[in-house]
Amino acid sequence: MAELTAKLLGTPSVQISGREIALPYKKAEALLYYLLIKRKVSRSELIGLLWADTDSSTAQKNLRHAIYSIRKELDYDPFTSGQRTLLEFKPELLIHCDVLEFSERGDLSAYHGELLKDFIIHRANAFDEWLSDERNLLQCQYLQRLLAAENEAYFSGDLVKAEKYGMDYVSLDPLEETAVFTLMQICSAQKKFRKAIGLYHALCNSLSETFSISPLKETTALYYKIVDEWNSSTYKIDNQSDQHLFGKDAVLRKLLKLCNGSRAEHGKPGLLIQGKAGVGKTYLLDYMLRQYDFSDRLVCRVSCYQSEMRTSLAPWTSIMLDLMSEIKPLNMQIPDIYMKPATCLFPCLFLEYRQDYMATAGDFPTETDYHIALDCALLIFSTIAKKLPILLVFEDIHWMDAGSAEMLLLFLRRLRNQDVTVVCTCRDDYPPHIGQLLETACSDSLMEGCTMYEFTREETTSFVNYYAPERSTPQLVDEVYHITEGNALLLVQLLNSMQEIADNCLISSDPSDIIISRLSSLTPDESRVLDAISVFLDGAPFDILTSILTKDPLELMYLCNQLKQKALLTESSKNNVLGYAFSHEKIKEILFQQQSESGRRILHLRVAQYLETQISGDQRDPYELLIYHYTAGGDHYKAFKYKVLSLGAFAGMCYELLPILASDTTFSLFDEDGIMGYFQVLESEHAKLLATRFGADSTELDWLERELLYTEGRYCIHNGTYGKGLEVLERLLARSEAAGDWEMSVKTHLQFIYYAIQTYNFDMMNLHLESGMLYQENMKHTPEWGSYLRLSGLLELMHGNYEACRTWMEKSIETFQLLDEDLSGKYAINIAGAYNYIGESYRLEQNYTRSFYYYDQAIIFNRGRGYYPGAAIFYTDYGVAAHQSGRKSEARCLFEYAETLYQSFHEYSQFPIALSYLAVYDVEDGRYAEAAARMKKAFDFCGMIGSPWWMGIAIYNSWKIRCLLEESGLSIPELQSLWPESKQEHCTWGLRYLHCLEPRIETVEMEQALQALL
Repeated sequence: MAELTAKLLGTPSVQISGREIALPYKKAEALLYYLLIKRKVSRSELIGLLWADTDSSTAQKNLRHAIYSIRKELDYDPFTSGQRTLLEFKPELLIHCDVLEFSERGDLSAYHGELLKDFIIHRANAFDEWLSDERNLLQCQYLQRLLAAENEAYFSGDLVKAEKYGMDYVSLDPLEETAVFTLMQICSAQKKFRKAIGLYHALCNSLSETFSISPLKETTALYYKIVDEWNSSTYKIDNQSDQHLFGKDAVLRKLLKLCNGSRAEHGKPGLLIQGKAGVGKTYLLDYMLRQYDFSDRLVCRVSCYQSEMRTSLAPWTSIMLDLMSEIKPLNMQIPDIYMKPATCLFPCLFLEYRQDYMATAGDFPTETDYHIALDCALLIFSTIAKKLPILLVFEDIHWMDAGSAEMLLLFLRRLRNQDVTVVCTCRDDYPPHIGQLLETACSDSLMEGCTMYEFTREETTSFVNYYAPERSTPQLVDEVYHITEGNALLLVQLLNSMQEIADNCLISSDPSDIIISRLSSLTPDESRVLDAISVFLDGAPFDILTSILTKDPLELMYLCNQLKQKALLTESSKNNVLGYAFSHEKIKEILFQQQSESGRRILHLRVAQYLETQISGDQRDPYELLIYHYTAGGDHYKAFKYKVLSLGAFAGMCYELLPILASDTTFSLFDEDGIMGYFQVLESEHAKLLATRFGADSTELDWLERELLYTEGRYCIHNGTYGKGLEVLERLLARSEAAGDWEMSVKTHLQFIYYAIQTYNFDMMNLHLESGMLYQENMKHTPEWGSYLRLSGLLELMHGNYEACRTWMEKSIETFQLLDEDLSGKYAINIAGAYNYIGESYRLEQNYTRSFYYYDQAIIFNRGRGYYPGAAIFYTDYGVAAHQSGRKSEARCLFEYAETLYQSFHEYSQFPIALSYLAVYDVEDGRYAEAAARMKKAFDFCGMIGSPWWMGIAIYNSWKIRCLLEESGLSIPELQSLWPESKQEHCTWGLRYLHCLEPRIETVEMEQALQALL
């Protein structure tokens, strides 16, 4: 049975049996939408609605064609047959329409916005009038039901739901004073004073601008009442609360000033709270966020964990999860051009955009998605901050990974003038990359620092008097202060021990003995829970504890709560996952000393085996945790396996994110050898394992070696380390062919081809294209086949066979279009690259009109994906064509835009070409220093990659600059130092590279110049 699903409230969409339909023109859409709401309509009514301005015969013909279009797109006839004057849907057709669900059943969740939002058709006044009336009717119904639901929730005590309904109402009708009054009461009841006051000011502005009047006396009186309540609570420590603060007033006031004051008042967007473990940093943040009003801002709080120090952007991933959950109820729209790229770093943002965007347009492995995604992630925060203030809280940044530290510094710098606030906590000891972050942030006035200290003698007295008044004596306080030195968490442990031991004289003066005593009093089950938690670097997720301890969840929950009450554990909820951690590192340290090595290893292996069941092939698989637990558990084979898989997973994004992990459990970084040193360590580990493992493992070890070599080869080719890269690829190809691994063979041939493209090595490119094509049947319906077709066309282009090039490119485009069955645009960049090469073929034939058309096509396809690698290449090629065709002002704009893209996205493919052309324009404008800087940068890039194409064009443009200077009679040393003194040598130098390329204008000009000098 056919099923029609229509969403007409908001942006309209219609699906037939799960497939979204797209009608060819607006009036056919309008006819279908009208029918879905009315269900039965006379044909004459439809003609009057949509074709009133045409004669009867033409109108009837248009109506029949619209009906035909609907049937064709649905691939099904939905209308009752045999009716000449009426049009209605078949009774057996199952129709779900949100308009009817809202109108007939009163379902508030069905209302997603105005009817047929942004839907416009021309020359249909009757339809426009009907649509306007219907929109108003539905909105009035929605507002009436919202107001009723708000009042019902308010009087029943459900303030959260009442606030939601009230905000929905006010967003649609900000002039309804009754709704604003009720919403102010609701916010005030939740101590959201700032939000209530903001509602009043918004009402004042709306009434003044629209009617030139002020709010009613009752509303104004409520406003002043709320202001008084807010003033009495702000900056005041609430001694009546269930939380008590000792000795932290100064830091609290600094926090409140940062969060409540204006940006002009405090200047810096960030605050660092520094102090030893256990001084109460987390407690202070809990207190502030619970006792004070932050209802007007988006608050995201995250902890950094030791186990994630080598997991790039781990705390920011948690922030993004919170961010999405917070803005979802607010219906805040983030532009797709920001969301799509950012998913490369944060897949949690938009599941529908989780696609592989790694292919590049120029067939160079540029690996630049990291920088694009990072910039777009910051733009997401910027977009939200323009509508809603943001407060980010990062706890324990001494365990923050280097990538997150870089992003935090960029966040503070880029968004410092927007309504964002960042609070960080940190211990006194931190790694070098965090030290660099803090030093830079403070020196650039991005962050202010403050230190929290242990309790003083007087504060310790107050603490003991409050928590153990029945035992508090001056002598006891002196002893307690001597033992704990005012550390809040140790104080809690000591006071709990006093509750458990009747005789205070038995309390040891050594904090370690206090904790050992408390641990010895635990039941065997409680001890086993602590043993299990101790093998985690940070909190232990409850589901893993349940698995490795094989206990009933309710029983385990009871044990954890008992340990929590004894102040040995704390409970946390990271990304909505329940977990438990030690309340102090000292407890874990002492427990670790008491455990047996064999017992710890067994627990580590159990955790690792559980984590293996969670692997899904996702970029965020728990590889680092698997490495840690298998290494600590003594399983070096599994540790090596996940090191290699982790390396490959991160290399798919960008080499800046490669986790360089040591083989021990401390995750210490390598020295200056960096990634190359890490590759060597892994190869050494592989050799050792190969010498000791036999049977089935040897097959997997061979596969892991191939994965390792592929990642290493890609890295070397990408960075211009060609000697090492080619040697690694040769080894990889031999092993892949011996193992019959055709997929790896195909990928290896592609890496050779990328090298050959960069160096214009025709023989190598031809060899590996032919070798790769031998696997045609295997990869016929894969993206790799489309890539090989495009590369075949590129080889023809490089040989100057332009018609053959275009034939191959068309085949490549067709292949990628067939692969993109769901029309998601996943292969848009591949198609855009092929169009760009076609444009290049026409440019080299000097058919500029056709080349411009295909450059436009490349840019259109690429733009559909948002801002991704490749755009700069297209604009550079477009600029060259425009320059050569005489449209130099347009060419300059194209080159300048390309330069902006190169610098923003850290690309370099063809960058020297754009730089050298811009240098020519600089000389024409008399900006010689800028020209010299650009030319030097161009030559530096050319030297790094070794492309004769880039170098040839750069030298050609340096010759053009030389000629311009001579014509003007100028001597510019910083420019003249970039080329040989002899003109003949200059021309010969350029032709040495240009003769490696297909015939082109630049070669002819340089040959003519050389001939004139002879």
